[in-house]
Amino acid sequence: MAPFRFLLLLSPLLLFSCNKQQSETSSAPPSDHEHIAQVEAVQLTTETEAAKQATATFVLDTTGLSPEPDTPLKLLLEGTFHKGEVWRGAEKRQWLGLYHKNGDYVLRPASLQVKTVEDPVVDNEGVLSGRKVVAADANALFLLTGMDNIKAGEIDTAVISRTTLAANKDLKYSFKGRDYFIQSYGDSTQSSTGEYSYRNYGWKAVGRKGGKKIEQTLAEDESFDDSIYVLLWAGDLDRDGIPDLLLDLANHYNVSRYTLFLSSKAEHGKLYRKAAVFEAVGC
Repeated sequence: MAPFRFLLLLSPLLLFSCNKQQSETSSAPPSDHEHIAQVEAVQLTTETEAAKQATATFVLDTTGLSPEPDTPLKLLLEGTFHKGEVWRGAEKRQWLGLYHKNGDYVLRPASLQVKTVEDPVVDNEGVLSGRKVVAADANALFLLTGMDNIKAGEIDTAVISRTTLAANKDLKYSFKGRDYFIQSYGDSTQSSTGEYSYRNYGWKAVGRKGGKKIEQTLAEDESFDDSIYVLLWAGDLDRDGIPDLLLDLANHYNVSRYTLFLSSKAEHGKLYRKAAVFEAVGC
């Protein structure tokens, strides 16, 4: 699934109600002795909860794990996912992570850990089935394994004009003095609730290769549910002079479909070939 997203909100109203209750029940601040007793009570409660957690027993659910993708190149992201979204043995492969630091993008080895953690969406009490992917050098934009022609080192990156695209518009990305485009197409429809969404929406890549202009459809979906394609990154991973693309091609708000297109693997007359996909579902 998409990385679990939690927003912890501490309501100001709650703070105000607690303060009001204290003022109504006690007109004077607590004595030093009362303050110490309160602190000790909090510490004791915390220690007791920690002891309970330390002695708790959990069942690790490792059933139904996905097999390794059959594509030569594998794509993965850091985060916490449903158990079927991270394939068995992923941590045993040699990974490269793309990192952004001081304005530069660098591809470097990334040691990977896959931990079994709670999946709050599906796990019953006492069961752990989620998969948490962590790189030793954290905060990689994405992780790759499985192709010999992608090497560690600095990665030249394209200049992107935007990341999303309304129907029938252009998105430009520039690389080493050349302009490339993603062109969108589709129809806008209005639902019974009055909201608008796209139908038969898709993206085409447009650029020059070998002196010829090439147009290539990258993706298309018949319908969308509060979602739209996103250009996440463009850069020359395979170092062939044409920027590769990382896109999120999900057509549903609760899904992420990370898709990597490489130019070096493109067929004759094409700019790109789909090289790897990592799909994750939210709640």
